[in-house]
Amino acid sequence: MGPAHRIDGVKINAGDIIDAIEITFTRYGLTETQHYGGTGGEPHEIAFEDGEYIMSMEGHVVDYVGLTIVGKLTLTTNMRTFGPFGASEGTPFSLPVAEGKIAGFFGRAGSFIDAIGVYLTPN
Repeated sequence: MGPAHRIDGVKINAGDIIDAIEITFTRYGLTETQHYGGTGGEPHEIAFEDGEYIMSMEGHVVDYVGLTIVGKLTLTTNMRTFGPFGASEGTPFSLPVAEGKIAGFFGRAGSFIDAIGVYLTPN
């Protein structure tokens, strides 16, 4: 999706693993929603408040049906923590942001979320 001016909301579909992520964001004055991953899992919708932004992301990478994918994910904002979503534990990862905020995501997805990374910007 690239970096955005503001992330307005995130929907994470998860069961045993992270099936999909849908991100609603504002960039250049336009709001859009992009979906990554498949159609499985239970939806968990997060709407961010004015002034709220994502400060960190953590989770687990797991082997699932012969694939290496994201099995668990937690997002922490400057106001609240959401998750963990997904139930599979494997190799943990953590991305705390010492300065600035998470302004966007990149990664790989097919039927599941295979990999996830972030774009950082100043507050």
